[in-house]
Amino acid sequence: MRRMKIFAVISSLPLVVLVLFGIARAAVEFSADVVIAPKGDELMKGKVFAKGDKVRQETTEKDETQVMIIRLDKKVTWTITPGEKTYMEMPYQSPDKTFEEWTAEKAKNAKFVGEETVSGMPCEKFETVEEGEKTLIWIPRQFPFPIKIEDSEIIVEYQNIRTGPVDDSLFELPPGYEKTAATTVLQED
Repeated sequence: MRRMKIFAVISSLPLVVLVLFGIARAAVEFSADVVIAPKGDELMKGKVFAKGDKVRQETTEKDETQVMIIRLDKKVTWTITPGEKTYMEMPYQSPDKTFEEWTAEKAKNAKFVGEETVSGMPCEKFETVEEGEKTLIWIPRQFPFPIKIEDSEIIVEYQNIRTGPVDDSLFELPPGYEKTAATTVLQED
């Protein structure tokens, strides 16, 4: 069950980016590092690139890199495995409700814990409880989306957020890669 939750968080990160910077509404270009720390498991690091309605996320775990590219303009998500020179293509699905914009209503239903600086940005820290699960959320003053989320199983943090030009080639399939069928794999610890 834990592996499924970690995979769900990793798979949803590019969608988080879309909401985080309002990608669909504005032609924002940026890159950031993302650190995923499953408690009791190995740290995963990655990079996120966004340009307009395109997002690329690269994650590395145990020396294996996986790339996910979301192309809203083509209504497609590609999951690329560079080590095998393969990719899967799936229809784009709208963002998970967990990663919706932080609103005044959400703040009203959360407990304000204090203020902290995360990734060099002043943030308000909140605690939410849903189905008995406590989650800490850091919301920067610059935009209404968490740049750090921590619950009993995982910590996800965006770091080194940089705005500026991003190369178009990052959002294309690499030449010579073989398309494979999308399958669902459930792995429990």
